[in-house]
Amino acid sequence: MKQFFCEELNNVLSCFHDRIMSCCSGQIGPVYYEAYRGQKIDWEAFKQVKIEAFQKLNENDIENSPCKNCFFLRDRCSSDVISPTFNLINISHWTQCNCGCIYCARMFHSKGRITYKSAKSEYYDIVPLLKQLYKHELLDRKNLVASIQGGDISVLKEFEPMVKEFLKNGISRFYILSNNIVYQPIIEKLLKKDLVDYTTSLDCATPEIYFKLKRVDKFRDTVNNLKRYAAISDGKGITVKYIVIEHINDNIDEVTKFVNLMADIGIRNIEFMIDNKYVMFTNLDETPLPKHYGKLYLHFKQLCEEKNINLTLWSKTEFIINKYAL
Repeated sequence: MKQFFCEELNNVLSCFHDRIMSCCSGQIGPVYYEAYRGQKIDWEAFKQVKIEAFQKLNENDIENSPCKNCFFLRDRCSSDVISPTFNLINISHWTQCNCGCIYCARMFHSKGRITYKSAKSEYYDIVPLLKQLYKHELLDRKNLVASIQGGDISVLKEFEPMVKEFLKNGISRFYILSNNIVYQPIIEKLLKKDLVDYTTSLDCATPEIYFKLKRVDKFRDTVNNLKRYAAISDGKGITVKYIVIEHINDNIDEVTKFVNLMADIGIRNIEFMIDNKYVMFTNLDETPLPKHYGKLYLHFKQLCEEKNINLTLWSKTEFIINKYAL
């Protein structure tokens, strides 16, 4: 009987504001705990979720699997072993933010609110959950990567205690996504120790465009914080995103100024991304991708090569650009 396997199911635990599940946003997969609000967890039942999900990954039972038709699935090899631990934990359990990016996937949950005060999650505390995950040996202490994103870390009271909990119990590396509006001393420490990949979405090179995209007047704060972080790490461990939004920053002039600004700051890594609506929520065979996105990407690529900046493309951006814009 043909068997299937999934690295995501085997290795990833995702803690969102409304549930604890296997896969990250936009993908399917089993749910470990629906509507989690800090309740006491039956840990044996929790572990059984992964076991039962793998039991359904065969040609006879795949129709009854939540993983049916997922592009992460592949044929199972003899060397594939179901791990009792997770080596990647996604943490995105709050919705508060100190800006209101017009492209944010969380706008619905946050109702567009912008906050400037440090706050707890409206849903549950993550640190007690982490303590339990470590206690029940569900997190790989040697190889664990903690991905922290969703909302912004600067308004999450638990951010620093969360980082310290990981450091105390064992972690390999952090991936932290922040809008970078507020300087974080603990990010400085992680950069100095080369323990973090720190990513921020700046998306432009001018205060005027920043305000249109983010709905707050914090461009200079963000750039100054980038300069401070880059000076500490010589640009290592820092990635700055450019998310292309139609009719706002989708032009050669803004792209050119952005790459020049990154070079001046000392940023070594840029990530190019098209609006998430084209990646996940649009049938591009029916609603065409703007054709000039192809030229914009090629210009971006050429500028980065000239400035000796490493350019990566987020998720399906490369596939979509090549198929629909080049």
